Amino acid sequence: MILTVRQWRAVRGKTQAEMSELLGVHINTYRNWEKTPHIINVCHAQRLAEIFEVDINDIDFTKGAA
Repeated sequence: MILTVRQWRAVRGKTQAEMSELLGVHINTYRNWEKTPHIINVCHAQRLAEIFEVDINDIDFTKGAA
């Protein structure tokens, strides 16, 4: 199943604040990532996959939150 960053966050029951803390970034940075996921660097993308417990290829980095 391939989902967006926002969708995976919802599936895992995390808030944006929790995600920003887990990733060590400011909440505004994380919010921007959900809107424009193509700007996420590889290291953070890999960390997102670890947090979501999915393969990195299961995250759609081309579609942002509406």
